Formats: sequence, structure tokens, C-alpha cells
Amino acid sequence: MALFYSPKPPTGMCFCFDALNPKCYSGTGTTFKELITGTTATAVVSTSLGLDSSLGRPHLKFTPGATTRTAYIPFPVNLYDGTGVVVPHGSTASWSWWQYFIDQGSIDHPNFGWETSSSWNGVDGFVFGTGFGLDGPRWGVAGTQYTVYTTATPDYQAGVWQNWTVTFNGNESNGLKTYLNGSLIDQRTPTTKVIEAEDNSNNLHIGATNARGGNWGGYMDIIQMWNRPLSSDEVIRLYDIYKGRF
Repeated sequence: MALFYSPKPPTGMCFCFDALNPKCYSGTGTTFKELITGTTATAVVSTSLGLDSSLGRPHLKFTPGATTRTAYIPFPVNLYDGTGVVVPHGSTASWSWWQYFIDQGSIDHPNFGWETSSSWNGVDGFVFGTGFGLDGPRWGVAGTQYTVYTTATPDYQAGVWQNWTVTFNGNESNGLKTYLNGSLIDQRTPTTKVIEAEDNSNNLHIGATNARGGNWGGYMDIIQMWNRPLSSDEVIRLYDIYKGRF
């Protein structure tokens, strides 16, 4: 059956991936459909990818090993002719996702990425994840790497559900904000101001980045993107909408 969200997520969403929604994923196989444009993608799988109920409810689980590192979903990106997935670009954007991280050891662990480099700086795009072990979270946006920490325990934790939301306004002081479970944990002024979409013809990878392959291990779902920065109230509302599922 279809999923209905109440209250509704913030308006203006340009990308939505929700594997528990049957319009996105049938529950078996490797074919997925992005919910805004209806663009389909076939997962690249050499280990395991699919719905798993080990945590109680079904969620999409990526299970790469530290040697194989291959289970990801490459969505085609086309920003100009009205077809394909439209990913955030320009001087404003927001990204949000839910994760249950399973550490795969001394390899990079990108949640998702659309970039033209491989140095955690998101050249001509963006990349989110953590590096070796739990040395993140690491964000790369528009060519600059940002490593987000708090003064207490590490932010990016294994074995627990987390909701991350990142908002970007390249033209504002403190225009890059990071929220964990609806709460603001970091804000800083972006070093680079614009995501240069015209220089990036790569696919958007979920469970990987096009520059590093598929290294993600764990559960990940409800990946949403906007071409505008969400407000703090919208981030809290977004967290409240989905937290009951996790």
C-alpha cells in the first residue's frame, strides 16, 4: 500500500527516494524509481541490497564487505531538458536522509554523492558520509570539504538510527548548517558559493559516490533533496514526520 505523510514534507522537493514506498521499490529485485520525476535506476550489486527486517521494520540495507565494496544505486542526472533526476545545484540546496551505519573498517563510507572529484570536497556537486571508521561526518559541497564535530561524543555513530539534514546558502554567513535528529549541531560560512551543475555529468550515486564506488554499509532510507535551504522549523517538522518509522 502507498505511504501517506502527515504533516506533509516541506514543499519544493526536487528528489525523493523512499524504498518502503511501493512506487519507489517493489520490495525485491534491483530496480528503483525516484518519486519526483519517476526516473528509474538499476542498482549495481555484487554483495547484497534489499529490504531487511532485522531491526523490526523493513528498511533498505546495503551490505558491502570491506573488500568488495559494491552495492549502490546510480540515478541518471539530467538538469537541462526536463527529463531525469534534478539534483540540487546553484547557490542554495538542502539534503536529508536517515541512516543506521554499520562500520566496514578502514575505507571511505559515502552515503551518497554527485561530484567530479574523489577528495571529500564535492567538486561541482556534493558528497556526504564518513571516512575511515567514525572520523566524520564529512561533507563535501561545491569543492570544499567540511568535517563536522561536536565537543561531546562523535556525531556519526554506528548501530543507531540518525537523521541528518544539511542546508546550504552560499551567499549567507553561516549558510551551511548541519542538523542531527532535528537539532542544529554545526553552522559555518560556505567557502565555495555555487554548485556548478553544468560541469558535472555524472550519475547521482546512493550508497556510494561516482568517484569511489560503493562503500556504504548499513541501512539508509528517505533520501530527499531541495534546491532551497530549509528553515529550522522545516527541519524539525521533517524529522517529526518520519521518526516513528525508525
